[in-house]
Amino acid sequence: MARLWQVLRLAFFAILGGGLALSAALALGLADPPRYGRLYAEVQDAATVPLPEGNFTLIALGKWSETASPLDAWHVVFEAADGTAVFMLSLHGDASFSVAPLQPDAVGFIHLRRPPEANEVYLHLTADGAEVRLNREIAWRGALPAAERVRISGGAVLRAADLRVFVP
Repeated sequence: MARLWQVLRLAFFAILGGGLALSAALALGLADPPRYGRLYAEVQDAATVPLPEGNFTLIALGKWSETASPLDAWHVVFEAADGTAVFMLSLHGDASFSVAPLQPDAVGFIHLRRPPEANEVYLHLTADGAEVRLNREIAWRGALPAAERVRISGGAVLRAADLRVFVP
């Protein structure tokens, strides 16, 4: 019987130690999405940011205004050098999103927050393709056309916007 208690005690401490190690690893970012480390550009509101050539990570945070409705939308617009939109990530107040023109129809996404809460758009672009996360959850993967610059568009439906670009 004493042997059984020793085994149970050992198992308890092994599980406790494993749980603490896993908690520490998660706190240090083990499960965070991939992100390049060097800040390339950061702007607030509707300013336009030139995009770097090659790989980058873009993080856009948009805070819905108090008057925004489920019919409103805000956009992360990727433009060519002449200012024409190449593609656009749109977040709608009804908790849906679209990636036009690649996915022009809005798709509901359970992790999107409705007005007046904030939403985060996370785009990680590599040579293998792009991954879009909305509020840290994978929403879309695929190949994106090249763009020269990016901006957040939303007008009165946004009370605040923040755009950061990271490079390797």
